[in-house]
Amino acid sequence: MYELNSIGTNPAGANITCPHCHNQFSYYDRRKSAFFGCRQCGTLFERGNDGPVELRTFDEADRDQPPLFPFGTKGFVNGKEYTFVGFITKKQAEDDVYWNEYLFYATGEEYYLILSEYDGHWLIVNRNPNQHIEIRDYTSSRDIAYDDGRPYELYLCYKFVVVDAGGEFDWNILEDEELVTYEYVSAPVILVNEQRDHKNSWFHARYISPAEIMKLFNVSPELFPDRTAFNPATFYPGWKPLIRFTGLLVALLVLIHILLFVAKPARSVYSGSFGCEQDTTSWGACKPIITPSFAIKGPAPVSINMSSNQLENNWIELPMVMINDNDGKAWEINKTLEYYHGYDDGDSWSEGGRSHNATISRVPSGNYHLNIYPATVPAPDAAGLTFEINVTQNIFLTGNFWVLFLLITIYPLIQFIRKYSFENSKWFAKEYGTLKKD
Repeated sequence: MYELNSIGTNPAGANITCPHCHNQFSYYDRRKSAFFGCRQCGTLFERGNDGPVELRTFDEADRDQPPLFPFGTKGFVNGKEYTFVGFITKKQAEDDVYWNEYLFYATGEEYYLILSEYDGHWLIVNRNPNQHIEIRDYTSSRDIAYDDGRPYELYLCYKFVVVDAGGEFDWNILEDEELVTYEYVSAPVILVNEQRDHKNSWFHARYISPAEIMKLFNVSPELFPDRTAFNPATFYPGWKPLIRFTGLLVALLVLIHILLFVAKPARSVYSGSFGCEQDTTSWGACKPIITPSFAIKGPAPVSINMSSNQLENNWIELPMVMINDNDGKAWEINKTLEYYHGYDDGDSWSEGGRSHNATISRVPSGNYHLNIYPATVPAPDAAGLTFEINVTQNIFLTGNFWVLFLLITIYPLIQFIRKYSFENSKWFAKEYGTLKKD
C-alpha cells in the first residue's frame, strides 16, 4: 500500500514530460511526487536531480485496460476532498490473476486512499488504525488475526508484479514487488498485511459497491466493468447464517422424529412361529399358512420380520400377502432366507443370513392377516425347519429421515464445497513462507 513521505500541497496544473515519448501530462502533488507513469507509452520514470530516469517500460499487451475515470477526478470521502492521481495494474507472481488499484490524494492526509478492483468487485482500502495485530497460529488450519477482538481468517498469501502504471507516485512502486501480502477475511472486511524485511504494515479494506463509488466521485455507471458471477462480498456474509439456519432445520427434524417416537412408539401387533409342512403335490412347496387377524392403528409404517434360527446350509422362500380383512386390500412381499457356512483350507466362511425385514409405509387402520406360501428343499433336508414372523407398527423409517436430512443439507454442502474450493484454489499460495510475527 502507499504511505506518503509527508503532507504536500495540491495545486492543479503542474506538468511533467515523459523522457521516452515526450508526452506532457499533469500531476497534483508538486512537492513530493517523484515517480511517474506515462499513459501514452507505458514508461515509468523517476524525476531525478540530474533529470528524469527511465525505470521500466510496461508491455503493451498488459496495458489494454485504461483507468475507468480521468486523472484529476475529485470526490469527497468522510468530508475530505480526494483527487485521483495514480493507477496501477498488478498481477500475481505465480498466476494470471490481475487487479487494478486507484490512488487518491488529499491535502493534509498522510496516506493515500485506494480503490482496488478485481473483475468488477471493489474494495476501499486505507491504513488500519491498529498496527499491532495479534496473530494466532493453528497447526490444523490457517492463521487467525484478531483486531479489537474480531477474528479474521487468513485466506490469501501472494507476491505480485506491477504490469502497468500511470499518473504520479511519491515512492518507487517497483520496490513493492518484494512485498509478501497476506489477506485476512471477516466479511465484509479484510485486513491486509504487507511484509518486507522488517517492515510490517496493516491496512483495512471493505467491499464497496459501484453505486457508492459513483456517488462519491460522481462518475458515470457506463464506466464500470461487469461483475463476475461469483461475488465473495455476498458469499462470505451469507455463510454463517446459512450454517445456523441449516443447524436449526436439522435440530427440528430430529425433534419431530423424537416426538413421533414418544407419541407413537413402536409396538408389536403379531408374532408367530411356523413349521414347513411339505406339500406332496409340488416340489419344495410347503402348505399355505393363514395367520390369525391382528389390528393396526394407522396410518402407520409396518415392519414384517422373517427369521429362521434353525436355517443351516439351506434356504427357505417366504412369499406372503398382507390382507385387510375389511376391504380386501393387499400388500405382497417375497423374501428368501438362505444361510450357508463352512471351512475352506482351514478358514471359516459364511454367506447369506437367517433373517430379513420388509417395510410397508402408511398402512391404514384395520384388521389384517397374512397368507404365507413357504417353499424350501423337500424333506428330509427340511425336516424340523421352522420360521418366525413378527409384525411391528410405528417403526422408525430411517430412509425417510436420511432423505429429509439430505434435502436440508445438500445446499449447505454445495456451498461448503464452493467455499473450500475457492479458499484453497490457486489464490492461496503458501509457497511464500511462514508469516512473520515481528
